[in-house]
Amino acid sequence: MQRLNRLHYMDGLSALFLIFFTVTSCNTSKKGDKGVDNPSKWPTCEQVETQSSLFDMAAEFDRVAAGRHLAPDGLLRNVYLTQDLKAVEHWKQHPNVVLWTGMYLASQAFRYAVTGDKQAQENAKKVVSGLEDATRVTGIEGLYCRSFSKPGVNYDYDGKGADHWVESTAPGYEGWRWNDDASKDGYDGMMFGYAAALEHFDDPGLLAQVRKLVTQVARYLVENKLQVIDHTGEPTEHGRLYQSAWDDAPGFNAMLAASWIKVAAEAGEDPGLDDFYYRCLMGKGGDTSDCPLPKGDLNTGTYIHSMEKTLLLWWVDCKENYDNFDMCFQAMYPLLRREKDTELRNRLQDVLFKGMFYTDKSKYQSIHEIGNSFFNFIFVALSGRGPDDPLAYKAVEDGICKLKQFPPVKYDRPIPKGTQEEICKNRLGDPVAENTIPLSEYYFDNYLWRLDFFEIQKGRQGDRRMVYSPEDFLVAYWLGRYSGLIGPDL
Repeated sequence: MQRLNRLHYMDGLSALFLIFFTVTSCNTSKKGDKGVDNPSKWPTCEQVETQSSLFDMAAEFDRVAAGRHLAPDGLLRNVYLTQDLKAVEHWKQHPNVVLWTGMYLASQAFRYAVTGDKQAQENAKKVVSGLEDATRVTGIEGLYCRSFSKPGVNYDYDGKGADHWVESTAPGYEGWRWNDDASKDGYDGMMFGYAAALEHFDDPGLLAQVRKLVTQVARYLVENKLQVIDHTGEPTEHGRLYQSAWDDAPGFNAMLAASWIKVAAEAGEDPGLDDFYYRCLMGKGGDTSDCPLPKGDLNTGTYIHSMEKTLLLWWVDCKENYDNFDMCFQAMYPLLRREKDTELRNRLQDVLFKGMFYTDKSKYQSIHEIGNSFFNFIFVALSGRGPDDPLAYKAVEDGICKLKQFPPVKYDRPIPKGTQEEICKNRLGDPVAENTIPLSEYYFDNYLWRLDFFEIQKGRQGDRRMVYSPEDFLVAYWLGRYSGLIGPDL
């Protein structure tokens, strides 16, 4: 009974038996592959057959992402095709497009690290320029919009007269409009992309541009006491990052804030950010009375303490918020990869395992059971567990299986009405099943990893002309490749 957390560790003998008899992937690298760790001991999910390899699926998704979904404004967008399906009729103003663009940027960074393909870095240059426009259009350095409309680009709508859309007053952006409802999830995906870019690209101009942008974000947040303050001088609806805000759990806010500040501190443009991170947030380095945080914020403890005690991702009765899990995995990956303090690293790894990935309490839905490729690959990559660890082995197998189930074209597919028995309702009031819904019967748009895999489907007619951007597949696949979990010929 998967929903009630009945899946447990395999015993050691069973694990060894499974590993021994797994048919492993070929070690031959694709042309240009830089040679990541040998993935031959990880599973390949042979029980799921595909018409093409994961490598070929990624190549096709990379092609259509750059050729169709990367709009003339530099942001990754869903598209609506012409009647003959041969061209883009218009690009969609999908909510929080900076988030999805950030995830695509990360995918190209991992791709470049694995293959050295120059096209991945060229794609990144376009994306980073688009993201820079997303802050410059607001007229406030470090403040990003959720999306914007650029004159001359054919969108489904340009924002005129819509809620939260305002005319830009920034010099050079006359005639542009931008969505002012910036939120922590948009920043989180964007900073995940920036962090991966800083690690894996090597173009000096691109790296200098990203270092500047992440430093601007961090300075802006510090100056505003970890709040996203919009053009009206007020915090946005989901723009409070300090741990005592309680708009989200203290540990959740603490993780996102710490991650973004750490990424900027490691960029090296502002030495003061390192002091703010270690002394003000993590409690290392002495007196915190002069820290620019809301009054009383540190009364609840250090930010690492809040992550340990009040992350609060687990909820009973099917009410877990997978959006929040997604944001935490996006934040934890660059944070833990950059943390050099041994004590903090150990504590962060404990948070990753106990607070984000695994629970043995039957009243919660453990993440290790649901087959989320992005979550699984991040956990295994950060935990340091190898294929001899049953939990890691199963996580990689489930992640690869899910990628193999992706549709080859991400159009708005017709989906049948679900017939599964309802066992409870999720946080949005929708019925959910005991077991995960097969991906062939599950509706998802441009980003699968934030969704509730147990939600019983309502049925959908579909629209072949509506095509969703593939950053979900790409970021999981290339992260798996970079981490040595997926073989190049799988």
